[in-house]
Amino acid sequence: MSRPDPQPTAVRPQVDWLDLLPAPVVLVVRERLRYVNAAAVALLHAPSAAALLGRQVQEFLHPLDSHRILARIQRAQSGAGENPPTSMRLFDCRGTERTLVITSKPLVVDGEPGVLAAFVDMTERAAMEQRLRRTDEDFRRIMDTMQDVFYRTDAQGITRYVCPAVKNVLGYSAEEIIGLPAAAFYPDPAERDALVAAIRAHGFVRDFPGRMRRKDGAIIDISISTQALRDERGEYAGVEGIWRDITERKAMERELERLASHDHLTGLLGRRRILEILDQELELRRDRRGYVPLSILLLDLDHFKQVNDTFGHAGGDQVLRQFVATVHDSRRGEDQFGRLGGEEFLLMLRGADAGGARQLAERIRRAVQDSSYSIDAQSGVRVTVSIGCAHACAEDRRSGDLLERADRALYEAKRLGRNRVSP
Repeated sequence: MSRPDPQPTAVRPQVDWLDLLPAPVVLVVRERLRYVNAAAVALLHAPSAAALLGRQVQEFLHPLDSHRILARIQRAQSGAGENPPTSMRLFDCRGTERTLVITSKPLVVDGEPGVLAAFVDMTERAAMEQRLRRTDEDFRRIMDTMQDVFYRTDAQGITRYVCPAVKNVLGYSAEEIIGLPAAAFYPDPAERDALVAAIRAHGFVRDFPGRMRRKDGAIIDISISTQALRDERGEYAGVEGIWRDITERKAMERELERLASHDHLTGLLGRRRILEILDQELELRRDRRGYVPLSILLLDLDHFKQVNDTFGHAGGDQVLRQFVATVHDSRRGEDQFGRLGGEEFLLMLRGADAGGARQLAERIRRAVQDSSYSIDAQSGVRVTVSIGCAHACAEDRRSGDLLERADRALYEAKRLGRNRVSP
């Protein structure tokens, strides 16, 4: 750094009140500091004005701004007039970089051309703007790479922002969606109303279920996590959050639920599910004012072990599937059909009294007896079925009560020689 002249001469303008100005002001002659007010001393973190006087301006300028600022000083000293405001960077006496806005104009000092410059310290604002730019860049980078959809709506439900990922999920570009009501993309607007009501009530939702309609018309399942936005008065101003396409997950959940409630071999209701339905029907039957008949048929294939021993379990599985098809052809459409396990099945007959249940059971028994099943394209396998019937009584409270009577009737059919209906 250059050292100041041995005995710098402090030249003050006639207006002594410059020292009282809150804005930093300096006077430059021959590119050296000839005057600095108190605010300039504070800005440069100098111990005193004397420590600054006589020093070259270039000592303080940022190297990338030095040429430009010196050119402005020279232009002002040449009488070209006042320079418009511009930004600049300099280093104070501690070596800290500061960002300023400078305005300068020519001034004659003791017959020499000089420049009077005033500054506004923009260091904090520049740092804040840089942080904001960085934050904005980070936000945009995150939004551009997100797989889920970030969105924001106003208090009227109008979409004000949606990230680019919406194109991959809904088929619409962000520009096509912004400005439209969010409810327009719901197959049922009531679902959007339920979401908004939950947010208004709790301030946020997590994994809220919903559905949306894609541009191609397909309906997808979504999961929404979002929160309410508030204005400066604390009033509801809209929502912002993230929703994701969970169509595949929901399909998998439904398939797992189906597998848990259905028999994998025959596609019938599984034991747990058919008995749950029977329990529910008994409960509904007790609550109904009018009498609603209810009967069940417990079906068991006769001597089925011989089929497995002769043809193997794979062959037995083929017979079971064909047996189920025979029962389907004989039963009523509203009847619930399930597999309890092995070769034992349950048919629940809503609205069927004891006589009607026995009549249906006989029809099924004859159909099975008259059928010829095939194993590996070889036909001629015949089986019979024994069926136990039970009719619901007012005292029945659970499926086990009704099932116990049907099991006793089935045992009686087996004891009497199989291939028959009891009672």
